[in-house]
Amino acid sequence: MPKARKTKRKTPVTVAGPSTVGPSSQAGGTSSHPQATRTVIRRFHVLIKRRSQLQNVVSAHARNASSAQIELGTVEREIEELGGLEAYQHMSSIGQSSDRGGGSEKILIGWLRELQVPQTMKEKSCQLRLLEVGALKPDNYSSCGGWISVSPIDLHSRHPSIQEQDFLLHQGKPPSLTRDNYMLDPDNPYNRSRPS
Repeated sequence: MPKARKTKRKTPVTVAGPSTVGPSSQAGGTSSHPQATRTVIRRFHVLIKRRSQLQNVVSAHARNASSAQIELGTVEREIEELGGLEAYQHMSSIGQSSDRGGGSEKILIGWLRELQVPQTMKEKSCQLRLLEVGALKPDNYSSCGGWISVSPIDLHSRHPSIQEQDFLLHQGKPPSLTRDNYMLDPDNPYNRSRPS
């Protein structure tokens, strides 16, 4: 008689374990499956959109404001059960890892190379200034350090080299701009669009 196969219960994708959080996950692969990562991020987007709709109903003192307030509490609890902003950012950084195809910087660097921008910058002995909005990792452009000077910012920075700043309040001479997670609503840290 064959032995019964022992199945190990899987850990939910939003639970941070030693294999998914910390320096080791940034350098190597991840334990979450791509579909699971996308599912969590999409669920956050749905919840945040619904939260915004409910907040509008409540603030407008509409007839159904009391039921909207109850549903708003349910939505808030689900966001927290998913892990809140920290889990959302973690899933976004997993989606940007090299084993998932990398972030939008690969596409931008490819376009700039097609336009021979690196050669132009080297000939002129200068660097292209780049403001990376919604940066999840500080070293996305490290391979281009000779010709790109990057200023990574995010509304809720997870790394000391990423300046915590609201893009909509950004001061200074506007450099070239890239976005990993462009903020559509400054009051809503989850409402981000995919790079086009």
